[in-house]
Amino acid sequence: MTSRRHWVTGLIMAGVWWTVAAGCVKQGGTAARYSGSDVITAEEARGTSANDAYDVVQLLRPMWLRPRAAPSLTNARGGYARIYVDNVPLAGGTRELRTVPAGDIREIHYISPADATTRFGTGHAGGVIMVMTRSGG
Repeated sequence: MTSRRHWVTGLIMAGVWWTVAAGCVKQGGTAARYSGSDVITAEEARGTSANDAYDVVQLLRPMWLRPRAAPSLTNARGGYARIYVDNVPLAGGTRELRTVPAGDIREIHYISPADATTRFGTGHAGGVIMVMTRSGG
């Protein structure tokens, strides 16, 4: 009975290992390169069919474009992320991402509302999408 229990436990562990291993490999048999949920690299952006930074974010991290809070009297934009390109804030909202060609992207970072408020001050209830370009800082 004990040897049978060990055999079943071993079989279950092997199944778990294969499931985890399969999740770490993308189609085509190469290891997936994923820098984390808060960063999009130039390599990831090039791997898409996107024309601009908005499309890159929409394809790879669409949750960054969703509002985090409802509009209010003190925050008319609601909880949408503010956009910074090369450390310069842009006033037009997430549509400003359309002004950055996908080929010019070096990195895109999402900064949480708490970290954005600490770093940039109030008015960042939706966080910040920070685009770093090849030509900028």
